[in-house]
Amino acid sequence: MKLTKNKNALYMHCLPADISGVSCKQGEVSANAFERYRIKTYQEAGFKPYIIAAMMFTNRFGDPAEVLKSIMERRRKE
Repeated sequence: MKLTKNKNALYMHCLPADISGVSCKQGEVSANAFERYRIKTYQEAGFKPYIIAAMMFTNRFGDPAEVLKSIMERRRKE
C-alpha cells in the first residue's frame, strides 16, 4: 500500500484473506486496508462472503429472524 499512488490502492484478493489482528497475528493485509475495500472485495467475489455469513448466522441462532429484529430495534434507539 505504501508504494501506491496516495497510499490508496484497491486491495483485491481471493477470499478468505488472513487479516492482521482479526484472523491471525500477522496476516496478508491490515484490518484497515481490508475494511476500506471490503464491499468491493465481496462484490468481486460474487457476494459469496455474505452468503457464507448468512448461513453461519442462521445456523448459530435458533430464531435468526428474531435476532435480526432485535438488532434493528437496537439501532433505531441509538
